[in-house]
Amino acid sequence: MDKKLINNLLEKSQEAFLMAIEIYNKPTISYRLEGFAFFICNAWELLLKAKMIQNGESIYFSDKPNRTISLNNCVAHIFTNDKDPIRKNLDIIIGLRNTSTHFIIKEMDTIYLPFMQANVLNYSQKMFDFFEVDITEKINSSFMTLVINNTDVSSEEILSRYGEQIFNRYNKLKNETKSIIEDSSNEKLAIQVDLNIKVVKDKKDAQVTFRIAKDGEDPVRIIKELKDTNLTHCYTQKRIREIVIDNLKRKGIDFKLNQYELKLICDKFDLKSNERYFYKHILTNRWGCTQRLVDFLTDLIIKDKNVVEKLKEELKQKKL
Repeated sequence: MDKKLINNLLEKSQEAFLMAIEIYNKPTISYRLEGFAFFICNAWELLLKAKMIQNGESIYFSDKPNRTISLNNCVAHIFTNDKDPIRKNLDIIIGLRNTSTHFIIKEMDTIYLPFMQANVLNYSQKMFDFFEVDITEKINSSFMTLVINNTDVSSEEILSRYGEQIFNRYNKLKNETKSIIEDSSNEKLAIQVDLNIKVVKDKKDAQVTFRIAKDGEDPVRIIKELKDTNLTHCYTQKRIREIVIDNLKRKGIDFKLNQYELKLICDKFDLKSNERYFYKHILTNRWGCTQRLVDFLTDLIIKDKNVVEKLKEELKQKKL
C-alpha cells in the first residue's frame, strides 16, 4: 500500500470538494452548477481511488496499464450494490457533469439541488468512514449547505427563453428526477421537503384556513418573507440524529441519540419554537430541521457528554 500516494489523493480530493462548495455558493459566478459538478466528481474520483489503493486494488485498466479507470468504474467497484442510494446519487451527479458542457441552464439548479446537497453530506461521511478524515476541520459544517439564488420560473418562461428543444429536455429531466425522489425517501439519495398548497371550497377539507377581509384590516395575516424549506429546513429528525452521531464519532465520542433523547433536549431548550432550528410543515404534519440544529446538538454534547443523562434525571425528579 502506497501511503504517500493515498495521502496525496486525499489532499487533492478535499481541495476539489472545497472548490465545489465555494464555486456553487458564490453568487457572482454564473458557472455554478457546472463548476460544482466538475469538482465534486473529481473529489469523489480521487477519494474512491485512494480507497481502492488502500484495499490493495489496481486503479489502472488491465489492458492499458498507464491509464486509470473512470469515476463510473470506481463507483461500481466500491458501491457494488446498484440500489445503494449513495451510488444512485453519484450516478445522477455524474450524469450532470457529463451533460454540463452542452446542456445546462441556470433554472436546473432547483432540479439538482436535492441530489447535490445529499452528495455533499455523503462525501463528508465517506471520507471519514474510509480514512477517518474529518472534512469539517477544514470547513465548518454550516458552510456545507448549498445556497440557491434562483426564483421559480414558469414553463412558459423556460420555453420563451430557450426554445422548444431545451424546454422539452428540461421538462423530461424535471419529471425524471421528481419521480426518483418520490420513489425513494432515503436522504442519502436526495434531501427535499415538498410543500403543496391548493385552495379548497369546503372548510372541512382544509388544513390551513384564511379569509378575505372586505375592509382590508386585521383578518389577513401578512406574509413578510417567503422561505424555501428545501433549503432552510431540509433535514428530518432521524437524519439530524444520524449526522450528529457521525459528527461526534469523528471527534472520538461514541454517543447514541434516540428520538426520545432528542425530544428531551428540544424540550429543555425550547428548540421547536425557534425557526432557527425547526419548522412545522402544517400540511404534511412533519418537522423540518436545519444545519444549525446539527451544530447546536453537536456542540452541546461535546461540552457535556452526560447532558442526556442529566436531563433524564431532572425529569425523574420532577415526577417525584
